Amino acid sequence: MFQSNQWIFTDKDNQISLQKWQKTVDLMSDLFAAPAGFIVQAMQSGYRVVIASEQQDNPYTAGTMIPLETNIFCKKVVQDNHSLYVNNASNDEYWLDNPEVSKDGFESYLGLPIHWPNGDVFGTLCVMDFEQTDYQRNYLELIKQLRDMIEDDLFMVNSFVQMREIAMLDPLTHIYNRRAVSILSQQKLNLAQRLGFEVCCLFIDVNDFKLLNDTHGHEIGDKALVALAATLKECLREADIIGRLGGDEFVVVLQTNDTNEPLQIKAKIVQGYNAQLAKLSLPPLSISIGYGFAEHTKETFEILLNKADKDMYKNKLAFKAGQLL
Repeated sequence: MFQSNQWIFTDKDNQISLQKWQKTVDLMSDLFAAPAGFIVQAMQSGYRVVIASEQQDNPYTAGTMIPLETNIFCKKVVQDNHSLYVNNASNDEYWLDNPEVSKDGFESYLGLPIHWPNGDVFGTLCVMDFEQTDYQRNYLELIKQLRDMIEDDLFMVNSFVQMREIAMLDPLTHIYNRRAVSILSQQKLNLAQRLGFEVCCLFIDVNDFKLLNDTHGHEIGDKALVALAATLKECLREADIIGRLGGDEFVVVLQTNDTNEPLQIKAKIVQGYNAQLAKLSLPPLSISIGYGFAEHTKETFEILLNKADKDMYKNKLAFKAGQLL
């Protein structure tokens, strides 16, 4: 199970899109006409700014860590697990030792807690202003709606970890099985439609795999599949979705902004697999790889997979034709 007090954003292309969170915080700050907006994660080591709105006057940037003992607005929100609105902080003795007030000059704060699916507090979503404010009730409702969007993402992360820990791994290769690939790839496609990045699917098939099993036995065949899974993990990023569909069929789903990248990845996989087989003293094998890109219109993972499968099959036919020459 995921440890809710640990820093979860170890990769900029993680299951949570920080790009989406950045857009949410920037929009919130614009709507509130506020010079600063934040998503802050509460951790045992302190309060870490996950997202900071991108205004010139904002004194805090993403990655800033504030010590746990510091009297800041977000600390009280986390401790009380309740929304907080302070519109005139310098006139309240409670906030006089708050560096956000005494040093940075913030006068107004509106924030509320963000929760993990189990109810634990993840951190806060907040806006801050150097001037006194008079936010009406509809402003609080607006920030609640934005908070709910962030909590939906945390639910996805929690679900992602649970899936990986139970029935979503292929028992032989310890990469995702077909069900996991389908779920996670559809999530990536849905996100791509909102944010506008490209999604590519690679379909990978081992050539003459049945002949390998018939000639050398299933134990050697299994080792060859494990070697291919290891190659894919070495050649691709942690955030790329890597899975085994069944038998000797593997799939990769990745985010890219370069339409030539799949060709480079194909070459890297082929070279890496040859090296893995030689390292393990396994018989030489070749692989057929096809790929396809998702359309910008709404598209299911199965449609994308079928594109890559058809491209792979053309390469497989070319391989067989070459064998017959």
